[in-house]
Amino acid sequence: MEATAASERPRGQATETVFRSCPVCEASCGLAVEVDRAANRVVSVRGDAQDHRSRGYVCAKSQVVKDLHEDPARLRRPVRRTENGWEEMEWEAALALVGERLAAIRAAHGNDAIAMYYGNPNGHNFDAQIYTQLFITLLETQRFFSAGSVDQQPKNLSCELLYGSAWTFPIPDLDRSDFFVCMGGNPLVSQGSLMSAPDAAGRFAALRARGGALVVIDPRRSETAAIADWHLFIRPGTDAFLLFALVNLLFAQDRVDPGHLAGRIDGLERLRELAAPFTPEAVAGITGVAAADIRRLCDRFCAARKPVLYGRIGLCTQEFGTLASWLVDVVNLLRGRLDAEGGAMFPRPATGQGEDSDSVGELLRGRWHSKVRGFPEYMSMLPATLMAEELAWDGPDRARALITVAGNPVLSVPNGDRLREAIDGLDFVVALDIYINETTSRADVILPSTVQLEHSNYDFLFQSTSVRNFARYSPRVLAPEPGARDQWQLMLEICGRVNGLTVEQLDAMIFEGLSARLAAATGADAARIRELAGTEPGPERLLDMMLRAGPYGDRFGGGEGLTLARVKAAEHGIDLGPLTPGRLPGILRTEGKRIRLLHPLLEEDVGRLHARLHAGPPGELLLIGRRHIRDMNSWLHNLPHFVRGRNRCTLRMHPDDAAARGLADGATVCVRSAAAERTVPVEISDEMMPGVVSLPHGFGHRHADTGQPHAQAHAGVSANDLVGDGLDLPSGTSIVNGVPVEVRAAPP
Repeated sequence: MEATAASERPRGQATETVFRSCPVCEASCGLAVEVDRAANRVVSVRGDAQDHRSRGYVCAKSQVVKDLHEDPARLRRPVRRTENGWEEMEWEAALALVGERLAAIRAAHGNDAIAMYYGNPNGHNFDAQIYTQLFITLLETQRFFSAGSVDQQPKNLSCELLYGSAWTFPIPDLDRSDFFVCMGGNPLVSQGSLMSAPDAAGRFAALRARGGALVVIDPRRSETAAIADWHLFIRPGTDAFLLFALVNLLFAQDRVDPGHLAGRIDGLERLRELAAPFTPEAVAGITGVAAADIRRLCDRFCAARKPVLYGRIGLCTQEFGTLASWLVDVVNLLRGRLDAEGGAMFPRPATGQGEDSDSVGELLRGRWHSKVRGFPEYMSMLPATLMAEELAWDGPDRARALITVAGNPVLSVPNGDRLREAIDGLDFVVALDIYINETTSRADVILPSTVQLEHSNYDFLFQSTSVRNFARYSPRVLAPEPGARDQWQLMLEICGRVNGLTVEQLDAMIFEGLSARLAAATGADAARIRELAGTEPGPERLLDMMLRAGPYGDRFGGGEGLTLARVKAAEHGIDLGPLTPGRLPGILRTEGKRIRLLHPLLEEDVGRLHARLHAGPPGELLLIGRRHIRDMNSWLHNLPHFVRGRNRCTLRMHPDDAAARGLADGATVCVRSAAAERTVPVEISDEMMPGVVSLPHGFGHRHADTGQPHAQAHAGVSANDLVGDGLDLPSGTSIVNGVPVEVRAAPP
């Protein structure tokens, strides 16, 4: 599909077209943004036909860059909460107030008195990604929470255990696979996830055209499942059982063939022992997938020339999320589909790591624990599900302040009502955000950053997860208002004022640290690196250094390699070629560069999984989430373009389940879990597996004290209110899929 956003313009008006990538989802499609420079406004947004990845394709979300910039509810200047409502502040006064209050709290009560939450939109902002670690380090707080623990951390952990790095992700080679199995994902709506791929529908059509097949395993006949050659329903939260059955069959049928990695694997025989109880017949009852179908799936996977198994967020956000994420890679590995063309491969991004390092990664888990439950941190983060209880804890070193960065945890994290109360009990709250939303409405001060069209960008993360290697720089399109700050400037301003340092000093710290690391990695002279980087502070000189040091860079020696200037000059992006096999063992960061199949954390969780093997089907309905092409969690709902049309916040239910409860389509129902009860319209649909119901993510805009009128007009129900505080034990990720609920007709 191609979507074009346009507005009326006078005949003959001069405009300029700026090319950049879409900053809304992982696909990073190319955009052509037509700009009226005189008026400093966007005239239209369309797909960039010359972008080698997206070739003009964009989805409905591309409109966001125009609508978000123009949204009258968006904050342009700092505000503070007063007895008479919100009051605008001058930038210097606002930053001084924030710095003074945070510094005083830390001086009086210690580093951990300041908590921090980091939201998902930061993944689309390269300056935030560059400076966040410095921000966290200088605040020195152990009360750091992130949206990552509500979605992706099982994959981080499983990759760290297997390969020695939490960010070494195998990506499906979608464009060359001939048998694509998708679990826990809906690429047609999410546009990929750890599989950045514009126009997923077109790519799946190409898969079929070359004789391949698409298989989707999902409790719902999702948009992707609807176009699949074969869709298998599976009971929510049971993916690890099915995957273990595939592992069992591979061993039992002597089909294990890791290919060129055969001599690099530790734990193979122990894995065979652990898989033995999980036969197709043993798991059929709990998964709802017939044993014959599991055997057929294994047969077809093994018979294909270039099969690949892909699993995503739906696998992460369940009780055994780490095991399910791990087993996806295990199945690919056992069949020689890891690091192989058409299988799961490792991208070579322009700012990525080389293959000549002997460094060994350290498992960053359990260095400290939460106060209430004693749950271990992972990657310096405590589980966001525990945020409410941790902020409300009244112990001797309790939290007294909170910083939120581009996040709305009251909606995007379980226990939202408890979290609002906990935030209200703090001494001081500052939010780096562009809206007064369900979370920032509790803040004392809100500091808005520039929005996407007002700052440049480089998609670090999504260029590292793309199905084809590429580099693309996105320039600033519109001039920000006088005095406006980019997010990196706000982060450094806060850190500096708390620590008695200037923005320039902090920027110099990260600059000097990066130049020293790159000198050691490349053998280049550190003085030469600093000379080439120039003196202009900010993220772009750091990006230039990383591009020069990367696998396609000039290595600080001149020549034809990549530099930021060359990437900028290629306004439609640079094609760096297809994914290539054979990157292992070079990029492994394990002892002896070996793939570690097993770890005590995994074996312990396999024990829990085995104990559930014969539990049988649940007696209650199971709740799962879902997404829509126009939704991006909660942050697009104040834009009329994204909430128009029929109500999308409905509880979808299979006709048999509705009939058993006497429910008609459109009826209002009460949904009750162990955590809460909510009222919502029911939508009867045979796309649901019997026994499974679904609510979308991102709704629940029911609080009157926010500044988002369109979101409030389409308030809906927050699915997170119903999910409780259960966690995937190894990673600390929220269990949001497979939550038992009761559904009944609402009282008249």
